[in-house]
Amino acid sequence: MNNSQISERIKRLAAMMTLLDENPHKIRTFEKAARIVKDHPEEMGILIDEGRLKAVKGIGDSLAHIILYYAKSGGPGLERELEARLPVGLPDLLNLKGLGLRKIQTLWKDHQVSNIKMLKDACEANTLANWKGFGPKLEQQLLDAIEFKARHVSDFQFNLALDVSQIWLEKLTQLPSVNQVELTGKLRRGDALIQSVDFVIEADLGQLKSDLQQIQNGENATDDLLTVIDNTGLPINLWVARNSDFQLRQLILTGGSSYLGKIESAFEANNLSHNQGRSDDLNATGLSEAALCDQLHIQWIEPELRDTFDSFPADRTLIQALDIKGVMHAHSTWSDGKNTLEQMAEAAQQLGYQYLGISDHSQAAHYANGLKPDRVKAQWQQIDELNEQYPDFHIFKGIEADILADGRLDYSEDLLAGFDFVIASIHSHFHLSPVQQTDRIIRALQSPFTTMLGHPTGRMLLTREGYNPDLLAIIDAAAEFDKIIELNTTPKRLDLDWRYLATAREQGVPISINPDAHNLKGLETIPLGVTMARKAGLGSSDVINTASVSEMTAYLERRKSG
Repeated sequence: MNNSQISERIKRLAAMMTLLDENPHKIRTFEKAARIVKDHPEEMGILIDEGRLKAVKGIGDSLAHIILYYAKSGGPGLERELEARLPVGLPDLLNLKGLGLRKIQTLWKDHQVSNIKMLKDACEANTLANWKGFGPKLEQQLLDAIEFKARHVSDFQFNLALDVSQIWLEKLTQLPSVNQVELTGKLRRGDALIQSVDFVIEADLGQLKSDLQQIQNGENATDDLLTVIDNTGLPINLWVARNSDFQLRQLILTGGSSYLGKIESAFEANNLSHNQGRSDDLNATGLSEAALCDQLHIQWIEPELRDTFDSFPADRTLIQALDIKGVMHAHSTWSDGKNTLEQMAEAAQQLGYQYLGISDHSQAAHYANGLKPDRVKAQWQQIDELNEQYPDFHIFKGIEADILADGRLDYSEDLLAGFDFVIASIHSHFHLSPVQQTDRIIRALQSPFTTMLGHPTGRMLLTREGYNPDLLAIIDAAAEFDKIIELNTTPKRLDLDWRYLATAREQGVPISINPDAHNLKGLETIPLGVTMARKAGLGSSDVINTASVSEMTAYLERRKSG
């Protein structure tokens, strides 16, 4: 598990302790530890391997033990102990939007509602609406949250699945029964939500099962598929292949509805047959996947494209992570970031970027320590001082300006004119209808001070729906008013969705692949967004922050001059 995942598990421990009325000091210690883990610049696993975990301020012996289990094994006995003391299903309520700990305690102790089914029944019977402290609005909100959770019960975020796949790839390649192993399935195609990690593996199935029993329990096997459950709950599917059809099995199991149809047609045209990539009609021994496609007389295309493309222009090259030259959405301790402006700039330089567009929250985001005008000008002064110290790196003066309810941008026009760039984003008034949200965003795009639109739908994957604006109308407006649209690479956002990125490209709307980084680790999420951009068929020319620092400077100056 990475730091964010470990932090969430520790927060869950603290929440269960609260439900059980345990020692408040102990609970606060766990809550503090969750924040420390989440914000720490180094991964806990690295600290453990190097024997430095207990050197982290705030991490004592008991917490170090818990972090060790989460980072290396998946879950300590404390979690099982706390769950055993609570009614079965009660901890599941912790994940429902709209329910705080006090309300969960009230449901459990005053109304004997201790799991999601009982809560749903109470809501559907309109019983909960009559209970003190709840009401009809929360009742409907909880019904929506329960339905949302049910739709995503098998889903995992893309970044988690990537982390898990890397761990398992390392495990599998070390097993004596394994000759070769490669990623396949939906994760190889790259998508925001993943239901399983799939590998094609050349191995003796019986020996593989024996090897795996030493590292993981819970195997489920058929003649050619072995499924184990990772400590995160993510299923790991091991598709066993012969050497002669290893690449074919990877090709077929990688899938993508559009490309798979092309493959099936090629098999029919060549009078060949296969069963999920196992074929006695086609010997692919020693062939690469591309060579196999040549033999089938179809174009090999990148895995990310295979959901919507069955061919791709040969003269178009997909964007790569190395094409990104700078970061255009990052927060610092001036607002709600966890690292100083200088630390963020130095981290961006270490990652090989030429520039950092700092964009702390504007004054309307008071909950995020948004900048009042005097603090904006003080930050500008610090940026000027830092830029004098960086001969080969530049910090651009930006802001993430709230789009107010009527579509105006936070701050006066005079202040807005002083920024190098302005990201216009929605952080409030989520209750407005989709039509109102669309109109609000389009009015913000009409502003001459708006450079780009931030996280266009406001979605939080596996947590909440977005505000559902008319994205086609917004893309049209961005094209009309010469605005950029952000692809926010925060793992829980990945917003704008890749399906609309292709539409933006067709309309000539530039995309900025932005990390929305609130700490140093956040700067490292750009490759996630690059994968989404590749799925949409974007090349480097479609993404604005592939520009060099001199090109970006000229671009922003041109925009400001009109």
